[in-house]
Amino acid sequence: MVKLTDIPFVLPLAEWIWGTGTASNDDEVYAEKCLGQIPFISVPCLTQLITKALGVAIILGSMLNKVPIMINMVKSQSAAGISRNSLYGEAIVYANGAMYGFLLGHPFTAYGENASLLMQNVVLVALSWNFLSKTSSPVGGQEKMLAIFGLLLYFVLVLNYLPDDYRYLLMSTTWPVMLYARGSQVWETFKVKTTGNLSIVTTSMNLVGAFIRILTTLKETGDLVVLAGYL
Repeated sequence: MVKLTDIPFVLPLAEWIWGTGTASNDDEVYAEKCLGQIPFISVPCLTQLITKALGVAIILGSMLNKVPIMINMVKSQSAAGISRNSLYGEAIVYANGAMYGFLLGHPFTAYGENASLLMQNVVLVALSWNFLSKTSSPVGGQEKMLAIFGLLLYFVLVLNYLPDDYRYLLMSTTWPVMLYARGSQVWETFKVKTTGNLSIVTTSMNLVGAFIRILTTLKETGDLVVLAGYL
């Protein structure tokens, strides 16, 4: 009878899900132990499997998070109702989440959606700049250069010069920056008296994703600094 561990890619995948370990600790969850329990998998192994699956689901879902807004903008050929300040603020929040998880060596499934959302946010900024250039209020070159240079400088400083003892600041600043971003969007909506190109689908996905991320963070990292950013 062929063992699961003899099948190509099964053991590496299992080690990614459950990690490696030894039989010296009966309570420890590790790949070979959990594979050996299939199909009657134990609760600890099942919990870790579900956590990983949810983490992957959040990342895959995040890849579509901003798409409804992009579609609305392209269809209307307009950036109406979209606050640039909100987009800039959200970019900082997503970058902080991605950099914090990366620098602390957290599993990618614990923070990967931040990288996806950051890239989508950059696309939204580009679309906003493009459509506003066709109006009477185009985005100035100075603002564009400041945004681009600021983002590049951010990555250089965080990756090369941020001391280990101060990495917590990346997540600690999430709340005030997010409040600024959300406040800017609320103000923009109030001014134009319409939600414009915003999408209820994106908002709903954000709420569901945040709730699931709280659960996966508790299981995968237990990082209270990360948890505080979702509460």
